[in-house]
Amino acid sequence: MSGPALSNRSALELEDIDFSYATRLNGINGALYKDFSLRIEQGSIVTIMGASGVGKSTLGRIMAGIVLPQKGIVRRSPDFTGPSDLVYVDQHPMNGVFPWQTVLENVRYPLEKLKWEGRERRDRICYLMTLFRLSPLSDVYPAQLSGGELQRLALSRCLSWKPKLVILDEPFSALDGKVKAEITSALHELALKDRMTLVLITHNVSDALALGMRCIIIAKRPVRVMSDLDFHLGFPREENTPDYDAMQQALINGIRDGLV
Repeated sequence: MSGPALSNRSALELEDIDFSYATRLNGINGALYKDFSLRIEQGSIVTIMGASGVGKSTLGRIMAGIVLPQKGIVRRSPDFTGPSDLVYVDQHPMNGVFPWQTVLENVRYPLEKLKWEGRERRDRICYLMTLFRLSPLSDVYPAQLSGGELQRLALSRCLSWKPKLVILDEPFSALDGKVKAEITSALHELALKDRMTLVLITHNVSDALALGMRCIIIAKRPVRVMSDLDFHLGFPREENTPDYDAMQQALINGIRDGLV
């Protein structure tokens, strides 16, 4: 359920959210979320971390409005003027593309539907195709792409019209390190260029460190925030440095605390 508009400094706020699935745990009804609150600032890159099964994807779907809480308020920025301002991307990239369209057609289609003007549309398509290294694959269909190529296509398509808030649910789970680094670099550039708020849901410490400016670690049932950490690291992230090692250890400790 949505509430009144929030301050211009926030992209999204959850206030006193309750959510339960219609299942029973150990003979009693189990609340997944109970009086859960969270604030995401505009223009930030935030990672939501936690162990598998803790409820990260459910939280992402609540943020996106795909799942409605039983109680509480979801507030979105007054800058959000329509459904295209918020994008949710799951970990299955084929869900984010049209298999009957080529790579170029997939990237172009949303901009045509939103009636972008010709010059602006062409410039945006060229920029995205170059940024995500898709130009040589313009005439290829999604079924012919590798996993990394397909993920790059899904992201470029979903981000083509400059949405204000993007929620990525485990987008790197099936990708190797090199492809992750390429996509991470592209996402960071887009987030800054388009002044986009980015929420990355992951269980992977290296993924969180590669992109996040802030990391929220959730755990337990009902879910609560175990740690809320700011990353004071530049981009691109340099591994094997004292600052990187310290942040990595803080994340590991936060996840460990949520398991006990």
